[in-house]
Amino acid sequence: MESKVVQPLTKSPDQILSCKGWTLSSLLNDNKNFHAAPRISVSKVTEKLLASSDTDGIPFVIEGLQHLPGWRKELLSVDWLKDDSLLKEVPVRNIHNNVDTTLPLSEFLERTRKSSPFVQPGESERLYGKDLETPKPWIEWLHRGKVVPSELLPTTDNLLVYLPESAQVDTLMSYIGTGDTFTPSHKDLCASHGHNLMCYTENGGSSFWFMTRREDARKVTNYFHHKLGHDIDHESCVTSVQDFAKAPFPVYIIEQKLGDLVIVPRMSCHQVVNHGGLTVKMSWSRMSLKSISQAVYYELPLYRRVCRPETYRVRLTLYHTIRALYRNFSEQRTSASGNQVDIGKQSRRLAYALRIFDDVLQHECVEDYASLPCSSSSENLSCDFCGADIFQSFLECQDCFSSNDLVRDPCTICPGCYAEGRSCRCQSMQPKQLQPMDDILQERNKVIEGLQKFWKTSSNEGVQFATNA
Repeated sequence: MESKVVQPLTKSPDQILSCKGWTLSSLLNDNKNFHAAPRISVSKVTEKLLASSDTDGIPFVIEGLQHLPGWRKELLSVDWLKDDSLLKEVPVRNIHNNVDTTLPLSEFLERTRKSSPFVQPGESERLYGKDLETPKPWIEWLHRGKVVPSELLPTTDNLLVYLPESAQVDTLMSYIGTGDTFTPSHKDLCASHGHNLMCYTENGGSSFWFMTRREDARKVTNYFHHKLGHDIDHESCVTSVQDFAKAPFPVYIIEQKLGDLVIVPRMSCHQVVNHGGLTVKMSWSRMSLKSISQAVYYELPLYRRVCRPETYRVRLTLYHTIRALYRNFSEQRTSASGNQVDIGKQSRRLAYALRIFDDVLQHECVEDYASLPCSSSSENLSCDFCGADIFQSFLECQDCFSSNDLVRDPCTICPGCYAEGRSCRCQSMQPKQLQPMDDILQERNKVIEGLQKFWKTSSNEGVQFATNA
């Protein structure tokens, strides 16, 4: 059985994180900085309400999903997972030493059910099933069961669906845990929208969430860095109730129970602590254009500073999103049934994406780009220093190799790291590109010409772009 140690955990001195004795009312009554997150019945959810909540950036819960006709109690159970699913081995983490291992599902469940619901003195093992592959029948139920509001499904307004098959990213994961297992304070990747559904519980199991507003993202980063001595993007700080209570921003508390769908705003910091008996949760993320914008301008620069892998391939997603949006825009324009109001909205959405893309290209394009050789590698590349996804331009050294010397891949550095002085051992790197930059610029200019033609023949007010790049 293979084991590995991930990022070391940072805990408050002389303190073991335990939710023994916690209740939602006691947490809220004992701490003026804590607020109950809003709860909304699934029967009252509307598209307008969800749009308003997204604008507010305050975490909330949609409750009562387990009472809908489409809820499948037998399917969404641990017994079904153990007996009928193809999930035979699962990744688990010992929360005491942060060691990741793989266990047979049946053994993991047996050991977890035997453990005390709360941490015991001298305890050395408490297992948490993290980032499990979600079974296909569960995914099919999620999309077809008519339980989760359609606006929040994994494929709704999720630009990751535009990535080619070879670059697809799986954001739908499952989690199995018992009391006092947890996920440390973190933000969801790349300013994505987070969703977490509790689909099974045993012995009154629940989960306590400590969450922040989107507008406090910068305050959160500063507080963790300067006061707690930790970078929030490392996902390694186990934050105490006392540290949350002293934070210079409001903290929203949720006790998530069966059928609760927790909505995590973009850039919201949150820590999840499981309470009592066994719980099973499904979690997924969506990348909207707002996510892309916040990732490009705020999150990715932070990732480069703290060397956090990008994972969601933001710039590549933006590039393929523009291509897909333009195809749809062109089809609507030439269709006899095309609605001018809808086409106008599409044109503004496309223009918004292009403005972000132009800023991306400023960091990818150099004057003599035509002379740069193209990479012969067909694999996805990432920066060997910071973990950023390589979208177009990079620097490479064939004489130095990445940290995985067994594979002996050439050392690859992104332009941002190289500009900050990060390089290979021999300091002799050569600039390269993944594809001819002219191909990207021609596509960009084609989209701009199409938009300008539309704006000239309609009452829509155009957006100014440089005609050529």
